[in-house]
Amino acid sequence: MAKGLGRERVRELLGLAVWEVELAVETGLLRRLPDRTFDPVSVNTAQADLELFWRLLAAERRCNATEAAARLGISAESFRRIAAVAGLVPLVTREIKKYGRALTVGYYRAADVDALADHARADTELRAVARAVARSEAAKKAALTRRANLARATEARAEVEDTRPAPDADPIRVLLWTAAVMAAAGVWPGPLRLLRRLSDRRVDPLVLTLREARLPRAELEVMLAELAERSVELIGLLVPPAAGERELGVPVAMLPADLPRFGDHLLAPFLQEVVSSPPSWLLEARADRELEDAAHRQARRAIEEAYRRRTAAQAAVEEAVRVASRLSDETVAEIFGLSVEVIRLLRPKSGRWSAELVAQLFRHSPPWLRDETAARMEIDRRRRAAVTQARRRAATRLSWRRHWAEAFGVPLECVPEVIGRPTPGAIEAARRDPPRWARKETPG
Repeated sequence: MAKGLGRERVRELLGLAVWEVELAVETGLLRRLPDRTFDPVSVNTAQADLELFWRLLAAERRCNATEAAARLGISAESFRRIAAVAGLVPLVTREIKKYGRALTVGYYRAADVDALADHARADTELRAVARAVARSEAAKKAALTRRANLARATEARAEVEDTRPAPDADPIRVLLWTAAVMAAAGVWPGPLRLLRRLSDRRVDPLVLTLREARLPRAELEVMLAELAERSVELIGLLVPPAAGERELGVPVAMLPADLPRFGDHLLAPFLQEVVSSPPSWLLEARADRELEDAAHRQARRAIEEAYRRRTAAQAAVEEAVRVASRLSDETVAEIFGLSVEVIRLLRPKSGRWSAELVAQLFRHSPPWLRDETAARMEIDRRRRAAVTQARRRAATRLSWRRHWAEAFGVPLECVPEVIGRPTPGAIEAARRDPPRWARKETPG
């Protein structure tokens, strides 16, 4: 049996790269022996007709979608679409890691890819025809749209010419058109800028009409200049809602919608006329407002009364709970095994024994509740602490009284026993308005 050839010898004889040798073995063009060497017969057969061998090997090359698309001169997306239509599936699928992700890559046989050339050309031609048809349809649609827009612009210009007010027209119409022209032109002169902050739902339709008319900005500015002088005068006559409500006695929102106003601002001449001679709708609105106010007052009183009743009931319940939870000195003395006299002297600052306090003391019994001697020592300690505290308070009050006496130059006896702390602010306030004890008697 002939000895097998090594891989490097095969590469030298056939002019192949390492991956091409492995592909030839994988596709059966070369045969590998059990000892990993190559069968001389298959190598000699390939060497006998190298061009045929290379063509067969090139047909077996593995291509991913990007490489296959490049062979056909189309995009990778187009190749995937054509392969799906033609029923071409990847020959080999591998999982690779790239850009920190796990990707599934399919490899196709080069000969199978080349067989899709006719499909690729047909797809390219069909798509070119489809794009041409789409461009034609888009052009037709654009022409129709342009004609429709031109017709609408003509109608809008005619509507603007018919409805635009003269400077001496109705004041509200002048203001509405001024605001609309400024919005359409994007120009807000200083004297007219108040209209930008006000809101009136009738302005937006006018702005839409002006924009549909496709008027040049210069023409819009001419229209604005015609209305500007009168609009400045009318802006000075606008009355804010709060002032209008004070004059009319009702909110502006309750007024009829057809009244002459810009947003929620009324005109001063109209407001004076209405106030001087109230019409029926204003009298009815005032009556409705009075009824609403009366209903609100009644509801508020009912809520306050209910709150008072609930607060009183809650206070009564809390007092009842406190009374019910109060224990007598005899009961507490029996619980802790001390005399009633000692328990009476050990009462808390509240002066009563609540059930919660007694339960807490019973769970965590302090040393002064464990026997009579410790309890009496606690009583003596409390008595001494009370005496010390009283002395401190008396000394503090005496010091305060001396400070007040020095501040006002009066004898110590004139300063009351109970008086506040002599802070600089308190002394300054007392000097501005001296109390009776600080006023020096003038000899009569």
